[in-house]
Amino acid sequence: MAQWFALKAQEPDALLFFRMGDFYELFFGDAETASMALDISLTTRGKHNDTPIPMCGVPVAAAPAYLARLIRRGFRVAVAEQTEQARKPGEPPQKGPLARAIVRLVTAGTITEEELLEAGRQNLLLAVVSPAKKVKASDLCGAAWIDISTGSFETASLGRHQLEELLARLDPSEILADPALIPAPFAPRLAPNISAPATDNARSRMAQIFDVAQIGILGDFSDEEIRAGAMVLDYVRRSQAGSMPRIARPLRRDESETLGLDPATRASLDLVQARDGTSEHTLLAAIDRCVSPAGQRLLAQWIAAPSTDIAVIQGRQEAWQWINAQPGLIDALIPLLRRAPDLARALGRLSSARGLPRDLAATRDLLNAADALVALLEPLCGETTPTLIRELFAGIYGRADSLLATLEKALAETLPARVEDGGVIATGYDPDLDRYRGLRDDSKRLLAALQQRYAEKFNVATLKIRHHAQLGYIIETSVLHGAKLREFPELSFRQGTANLVRFTTDELLDLDRAILEAADRAAGLERRLFAALVAETVAHPALPELATLFAMADVLTGAARLAHGGAWCSPEMTRDQSFELRACRHPVVEAALDKAARFIPNDCLLPPDQRVMLLTGPNMAGKSTFLRQTALAVVLAQAGLPVPAARARIGIVDRLFSRVGAADDLARGRSTFMVEMTETAAILRQAGPRSLVVVDEIGRGTSTLDGLAIAWATLEALHSQLGSRTIFATHFHELCSLSDSMPRLTPFTMAVREWQGQVIFQHEVRKGSARKSWGVHVAQLAGVPQPVVQRATRLLTALERDQGRAVPQLPLFDAAPPPPAAPDRLREALEALDPDALSPREALETLYALRKLALET
Repeated sequence: MAQWFALKAQEPDALLFFRMGDFYELFFGDAETASMALDISLTTRGKHNDTPIPMCGVPVAAAPAYLARLIRRGFRVAVAEQTEQARKPGEPPQKGPLARAIVRLVTAGTITEEELLEAGRQNLLLAVVSPAKKVKASDLCGAAWIDISTGSFETASLGRHQLEELLARLDPSEILADPALIPAPFAPRLAPNISAPATDNARSRMAQIFDVAQIGILGDFSDEEIRAGAMVLDYVRRSQAGSMPRIARPLRRDESETLGLDPATRASLDLVQARDGTSEHTLLAAIDRCVSPAGQRLLAQWIAAPSTDIAVIQGRQEAWQWINAQPGLIDALIPLLRRAPDLARALGRLSSARGLPRDLAATRDLLNAADALVALLEPLCGETTPTLIRELFAGIYGRADSLLATLEKALAETLPARVEDGGVIATGYDPDLDRYRGLRDDSKRLLAALQQRYAEKFNVATLKIRHHAQLGYIIETSVLHGAKLREFPELSFRQGTANLVRFTTDELLDLDRAILEAADRAAGLERRLFAALVAETVAHPALPELATLFAMADVLTGAARLAHGGAWCSPEMTRDQSFELRACRHPVVEAALDKAARFIPNDCLLPPDQRVMLLTGPNMAGKSTFLRQTALAVVLAQAGLPVPAARARIGIVDRLFSRVGAADDLARGRSTFMVEMTETAAILRQAGPRSLVVVDEIGRGTSTLDGLAIAWATLEALHSQLGSRTIFATHFHELCSLSDSMPRLTPFTMAVREWQGQVIFQHEVRKGSARKSWGVHVAQLAGVPQPVVQRATRLLTALERDQGRAVPQLPLFDAAPPPPAAPDRLREALEALDPDALSPREALETLYALRKLALET
């Protein structure tokens, strides 16, 4: 227990898995917490201060399953192993307990085991820091994130107002930050008691980890990025008990090259994860044609962070179009990519000293797949081959041939689950290992012969030679024959039980020592050879790039498969404000339809002179579907993927806002209407001429006149002040009259037919405005009792008659007060600037930022 107290003090915020033989045991409060979380029995072991010590335990062999449950429930686990071997038979007895130490801190952001990870999802550990100096002119934060399971490492410098958007995009499993920086929805993912290092210390630590003289050699990182990077690397090292797994050199991400998607938009569109936390009925699930987990992870990244760089987008488009155009190439690539192992995660386990024989085999198998991919692409590549395909081919061509030859020679044909089981290294790879194995195996044959000779000599047919954990190899027979064997002087009695008697001989003792020595030497040498292969594999510089290229090949092949039937197109991307979708469909809804059903496509045209679409129509007619499919088309297009349309031409969108569907936030005291207004405010503050805004029923959560006024003012701002491409869906039919005063607004409606008293929704978008909402008909469709529907119909008729007689027309064309002047962002930036607090480098960066702001305004 003294050991337990000492180790628990090192990680007081974690549950301590304390190794006791074949079990991990937990004590005191850890035991009480774990027993409830894991639904296992709580018992006691010994006493502390005359009080029984609560205890529970899990078998070592089953620990991964229990760890997975604890991590999913938000716990952190420190694993304490026995670092000292138990004494062997014949050695001096052990004095005191075996030495133990924490060998690993298991947290949501630092896991590498297959059992604890989702194969097709990144597992990110994110660190965020604010400026070390209180500078009025800057609210910049530094962010750094690592996927320890693959070794990827990225950083970004961003404004504090952009932080929630970054968190929503990355969806990190664990966050290292000052709690004051992190929005409430992500607060449960914070690791406790974490502080950022000073800038100078962070620079030196980063340089030391990546073995460079100065961190500037790796890239132009801000002080905040370096501090965040050092913080996340320190945490990784701490989780691995002082060792550092393979981490790629940091890659700086420019957030301005990524399509802006705020958390509300991501939640509205169900890009990678649905609102219920599952991946079913998401955009990712609908378009995923990848055949490998690595490809699925990369596809998810492309969807979560669509690009605004037209060259990147067009490069991806050209690559999958080329694959699609080569006869038979898709059919040849699919089986090759399907059998390619997940090398990135195999390298992650190998570099963190938790690698298994199958991880080395994964490296070998992927290198073989690389050779097959080279053979497949080489005859097809030429001067007209797209750049991305040529980079793919050059990146995999002959990059690790010597390592492949080594692994093919070293690894046995059939591999055990663990190194300790033996048989990892192939016969013929190492002469010493072959010799030790020969001695070990020959000794076993000698044991069989010796057993036969002893049975004949002592006339006991049932005599057996067995191995005992404490006694070594012994002669074992029944009590009945034991009395007879005691008469032989060459036999030494060792042990007796109720049913068995055990003896040994000098000859057997000598053979026991020979077998033990040969087996120990074989096992030890095999472990050393395995470790050398692991070190050579982890150190090979080409393997991380090979893993990335295979993932990209899978995504591009999946995109080609998606477009192969001809129902998906490659959109034309431009730098202007054009927007044209012909016969566009909603990919998620279409994928969920029965095979007999057909999705009705629609056009969406938002040219600069008609960039605002005012969409009316009843509920259930398809307005929300149309809004979402338009937004999803932009996401797919700027991810460089096919779009479900007959034709598309899209001017690059810098920010996408989707406000479709209503939800409250009662935990934070926000009603549905308050949430709607908060999201509307974000749109009006951030949208610009290159943005796309799709909003549904703004103003519905309050009184009719209040809602109409808010919707009208919002529509006016989007049309006249912000200049955004906009689809504005509403039930306020009065707004359709605004097309006379807003030249760039065009009314559209969802087509509806009345037939024999029934309403037929045609799910088509047409020019014009809705005559009424058909709300009573929708209530009837929803199963509202017929008497209530009939009563509502009579009341509606009376109300419409009374309103037409008593209520004057709304003054939609009265002169509106001039809008307030747009904020002078350049002036605000200059007033907030503190020149005395800037370093020369910061001053230069600020000057460039001010010039950019001046050009934008």
